[in-house]
Amino acid sequence: MSQTSPHPALKWILIVIAVVTALGAVFVALYATRPVDEYRAARELEKRGFGIGYIYTNDNWIWQRPFNVVGENQSITSDDCRLICQLPHLYALYFTGCNTSGLNLDEIGNYEDLQIFESSIATRFPVCELKKLTACPLWLIRVDSKDVDLNDSDLEEFVKFTNLQTLILIFNNIDVTDACLDTFEKIPTLKKLELPGSSITPEGVEEFQKKRPDVTVDYE
Repeated sequence: MSQTSPHPALKWILIVIAVVTALGAVFVALYATRPVDEYRAARELEKRGFGIGYIYTNDNWIWQRPFNVVGENQSITSDDCRLICQLPHLYALYFTGCNTSGLNLDEIGNYEDLQIFESSIATRFPVCELKKLTACPLWLIRVDSKDVDLNDSDLEEFVKFTNLQTLILIFNNIDVTDACLDTFEKIPTLKKLELPGSSITPEGVEEFQKKRPDVTVDYE
């Protein structure tokens, strides 16, 4: 008994249905994995005047994730920080000319991708907030604020930044002395240290660089 082949048109219809079904399944999977909360937080920050950088991730070529946050001439509020905390894949934070007295980095301190933190020409920067970032793989920290007093004990926490390569602290640093160099000596990855306006002496730097000749120091 012979078997009849399906009608050619029916065969193509079945192929089209299979392809459409497969594409639909892929779309549903991608839609289900889109970073909704991150997008919403990023869009809200953009409405507030922040710049947001986006990047494609290695594991998802269709969705872009918020990559960095840029604030310029803004007063950073606790609500801004709440939104920033909803961007867990953040690589860099840049603040320029901002009032950072309301900065709260509690949850940001858990970010596994945050590698750059810069706050330039800031008003009254809360130094204590930097201590919350010691678990992040930061390789660059730059903070410039004339309205902050630092001392040697304030810098002791920096030994916990085990990935730090460049540290630039432009504060009112008259209470920062050669003693702080003992702390920076213990950061194995450190390559560049800038502490302008401090009370660090040439003798202190000379002694430091006998132990760490790989670190460039600028203290003037």
